[in-house]
Parts: sequence; structure tokens; C-alpha cells
Amino acid sequence: MAEDHDIEASGLLDGLEGKARTERTELIEWLLGEGFTFERIKNSFTPMLLAARRVLGDDGTYVSAREVCEETGIELQLLQRVQRAMGLPTVDDPDAAILLRADAEAAAYGQRFIEMGIDPDQLVQITRLLADGLSRAAEVMRYAGLATIFEPDATELTIARNAEVLVGEAAPLLGPMIQEMLRLQLRHLLETEAISASELAEGQRLPGARLVSIAFADLVGFTRLGEVVPPAELEGLAHRLTELTHEVAVPPVRFIKTIGDEVMLVSPDPVPLLEGVLTLVEASENDDEMPRLRAGMATGMAISRAGDWFGSPVNLASRVTSAARPGSVLVSESARDALGGDDDRFSWSFAGARHLKGISSDVKLFRVRRAAD
Repeated sequence: MAEDHDIEASGLLDGLEGKARTERTELIEWLLGEGFTFERIKNSFTPMLLAARRVLGDDGTYVSAREVCEETGIELQLLQRVQRAMGLPTVDDPDAAILLRADAEAAAYGQRFIEMGIDPDQLVQITRLLADGLSRAAEVMRYAGLATIFEPDATELTIARNAEVLVGEAAPLLGPMIQEMLRLQLRHLLETEAISASELAEGQRLPGARLVSIAFADLVGFTRLGEVVPPAELEGLAHRLTELTHEVAVPPVRFIKTIGDEVMLVSPDPVPLLEGVLTLVEASENDDEMPRLRAGMATGMAISRAGDWFGSPVNLASRVTSAARPGSVLVSESARDALGGDDDRFSWSFAGARHLKGISSDVKLFRVRRAAD
């Protein structure tokens, strides 16, 4: 019983009684047998997940930023910028060995991209976007994982073992899955990428502004709805809008982002974008649990940066959306011209020329519907 005595003397059971004390003792005995020390167990906020964290790279090895720089060749300032973009804490002392080796090595991948010629500022921007998106994905995975490993009347040891097994089986799949999904998005971008001859002749390193169509759709009355329904229900409605939008965003149409109760889409071809937006609005009209949608669309020269789009058609499409009535799709004159007013798949009606906020001159607007069979 020497081991039991050690556990008692470690302070790891302080404040625990009865079943909780018995379960924690059982867990600690198992962790010790798995190679974890009293110190690591004591310093862990969630001892039940220590084994699962080890599978994900937390082997208890810590390094300094300077060590990483010496091993990889990355400049200290860039390493620190990349680490901040990843969401890691800022470390003032570059010689302090307080960075988990796995985290530090992930940040050091940036040096390889620098050697390829990627601009450091662009690298930091890409890293930040990846970290933002993956952090949200990790949060959803967390809930899915916890639902899998928690069982009725499960002990701490059972949960710890289940978590280690689940992570051990899932972790090897995550890298390839995320990699293939990213490659898929890159392939779609390359399919629709168009660099003009003039841009190439001028030696621009990145594609500049190009002709695209932008569309927004938002939930009507969402703000007022927030005053009378629980936050969880409100979040569910926004999530449902995102799901519906992803369903209609078939290439070349791309889903860009969600902004509260509003979604943004872009396409180099205006026809599939309009088809998708009409489908989206129709879906909300046929869903009794969804607030009504309204949508707006504009066409013009815009530029893509860091996964988002900027330019006059972005602002115009947003303003056109605000002018649309519930259940309708409004387009600017620029979008109607790009679509071709004689397309017999659509029915057009002039909605007047309006002064829209942030737009210098009046904008001619057209309501568009699907043509009757």
C-alpha cells in the first residue's frame, strides 16, 4: 500500500470525500501507471484528460522561443507574431522554457513558407484565419467528443480511458481530413481564379480587383426577435441560416462569411449566384420555424483579401439587401445588366431608384423572381 500512501501524501485528494475520493484515487493510480508524475497530475486542470492531451502532443516537454529559432532558423520576431496569431500567450522572455514543444513546432512551420517566398505579413494573416476557424471547429468537436465519452455512472477512470481511446482513433484522421478539405477549397479557387493579361504584364504578384457578383441575405426582424426568444434559440436560427446557405453555395458560388443574422456569398458568374439566393429565400418561406429572409445582389470590381471581399459591390449589395422587402430578392442595375434582362428563367420588375446609405447617387433597383412555368 506504499503507492496509496504516496497518493494520500501528495495532496491530490485534498477536499475529496466518499465516492469522489475513491474515483480520484483510482484515476491517479492509473495515471501513475501510464507514466505521469505526481507533479504533472497536480498541475493539470483536468487530470481525466491528461492521457488524451498526451495523444495530441502534450508530452510535458517545454522549450524556449530562442531554442525554436535556433532549431528551425525562424526569426524570433516572426515566431512571436505567428504564435500570437495562433492564439498562444505572449512570452516576454525568449529564453524562458514555457512553450509546449508541440505548440512551438507548429508555429515554426512558418519558416518553411517564408523560404518559399511567402510574405511574412501574409503568413501571419493566414495563420490567424486558420486559428480562428479551427478554434471554432475544435469547440464543436469538444462537444461531440464529450457526448461520446461520457456514459451514465461513468467513473473518472472510465472517462479518462474513453477519452484516450477516442482521441487516439480520431487524431490521426483529423490532419488528413482538414488537409483534404483545404485542398478542395484551393482547387475551387483555382478553378475560378482569373488574372487579367494587363495584371500579368504589370508584374503584379497577386490578382487585383476582378468582376464578381456579391449577394447578402439576412433574417428579417432578427434584432427584435432577440428581445423575446432565448439566446440559445436565436443562435439556432442563425446556425440554420448558415446551414441553408452552405447548401446553396455550389461552385462557382462561394460562401464567404456569417455576420450575425446575415450571410455573404460571391461568384464570378452572376447566374448561379442568383439561383442560389432565390433558393435560399424560398427555403425560408417554406420553413415555418425560420424568420423570413430578404436578399440583395450587386455586381462590380472587387478584391479578395484574407478570405474576405472588399470594394463597391460589397457595400452596394449590403445596402440593397437592407432595402429589400421580406421574402424578396432585389438586385442593383449592375447585377441586372450582368445577368441579362432577357434571361427567360427570371421575371423582373423595376423597384425604383433609391438613395442608399453610403452610396453617392441614386441606385436603380429591380426585384427578381423565378419565371412562371
